[in-house]
Amino acid sequence: MANLTQQLLGVTFQSPVLLASGTCGYGEEYASLIPLDEIGGLVTKAVSLEPRPGNPPHRVAETPGGMINAIGLQNVGLDRFRGEKLPWLRENLRSARVLINVVGHSAEDYEAVVSGLDSDEGFLGYEINVSCPNVKDGTLFGTDQQALAALVSGLRALTDRPLVVKLTPNVPDIGVYARICEEAGADGLSAINTFPGMLIDVEARRPVIGNVSGGVSGPAILPMGVYLTWRAAAAVSIPVIGIGGIRSGSDALQYILAGASLVQVGTALFVDPSAPVQVQAGIAEYMKRHDVARLADLVGALTIPGRE
Repeated sequence: MANLTQQLLGVTFQSPVLLASGTCGYGEEYASLIPLDEIGGLVTKAVSLEPRPGNPPHRVAETPGGMINAIGLQNVGLDRFRGEKLPWLRENLRSARVLINVVGHSAEDYEAVVSGLDSDEGFLGYEINVSCPNVKDGTLFGTDQQALAALVSGLRALTDRPLVVKLTPNVPDIGVYARICEEAGADGLSAINTFPGMLIDVEARRPVIGNVSGGVSGPAILPMGVYLTWRAAAAVSIPVIGIGGIRSGSDALQYILAGASLVQVGTALFVDPSAPVQVQAGIAEYMKRHDVARLADLVGALTIPGRE
């Protein structure tokens, strides 16, 4: 039997496949569609200190090879998340691990959310979102080295739970930012968030997205995601979670061979909600076919000719 478990962030993940933030709501929305407790886990929709209404419509549009979105981090806010969403996660997910995606306009906002959640049960840790391209200040921390270091170190002082920082692809050298997070106390990294982009309705001569621009995701960004995951993983000793365009076991394995310990499936959920289950099965089938007993043996096992 293929052993899909992974040991990281102080726990055992029963599978390397997680659902990506912003694509699976708070978990309950997909509970009738896929067996959530049989995958590795999920990352919740963003949680901010105060509720956010999000951006004006249209918020989502299809592109060749993916989609563009500008949801604008719409969410119920800290209090309603604690009162309405977290109890469901606590009661229904026993084996799958839960990370809470945290956003804020300021370091104080991030700190207030983490402080407000930290005494609650029902989740493993936090994914700190410093890289959303479709809100005004969404990449403020992710592209400013000093601000990023200060944010991560400030959050590290507030919690013993795992801190995973979600990196932006929109920097000259992702390895530099990965190292900053590690040195500031992060326990892991998510790589990557969406790429900024826009679509124009040529007949109307207007942007398709109400926010004008948004984040591009889906199969079209897989090569960039794999590359940036490889660069990030090579720069640090903490685990990396690979994200971007994953639809199959083969896609996920590209990230794993590049150095990712876990992967997240996002945009594929909009096409086929069963995609995470299929990705998980595809990884297991590959391991059996290649006589690999432990998934951990594949992490970072990329062979580059001339560099053996």
